[in-house]
Amino acid sequence: MAPETLSNGEYTQASDIYSFGMVMLEVLTSYPPYYNIPHNENLVMDICKGLKPKIKCEIPQFFKEIMEKCWNFEPIHRPTAKELKSQLGEYYYGDEIRKQVKAANKSNKNFIRYDPNEMHPEAIYTSRFIPKTTIHKYDTFIEDEENETQEMECKFSSPELTE
Repeated sequence: MAPETLSNGEYTQASDIYSFGMVMLEVLTSYPPYYNIPHNENLVMDICKGLKPKIKCEIPQFFKEIMEKCWNFEPIHRPTAKELKSQLGEYYYGDEIRKQVKAANKSNKNFIRYDPNEMHPEAIYTSRFIPKTTIHKYDTFIEDEENETQEMECKFSSPELTE
């Protein structure tokens, strides 16, 4: 989930772009994001502070740059769907990008694809209720319609609620 979705529950086109970057990661590496750490309130807080997943293997620079743009902490700085379509169209026609793909494939020749034994037992990839909680240590505020300031909320998951 995008940081702003965790912070205020809003789903936008920009948060969809963030998620698209996560899907790219899994398609290109065979590993889901944050596969090796527990999916709990600490992960939520870390994402709200800007944590991005690690890229487990060599991938073409072209795709890495697109993913990182999709993961930009500021939604306004993420590419639009139209921009992504244009950039990904370059892959289809670009010789330089094909060279990057070949080099990455060669580099990853001995890379073992997805190993379920590397998954953290608390890495959960199914839908579940995530209760809201206020995180006081973040000095982040938003303005409501009446120009009053209110503290942003961040959601977290509780193991007790998923059973």
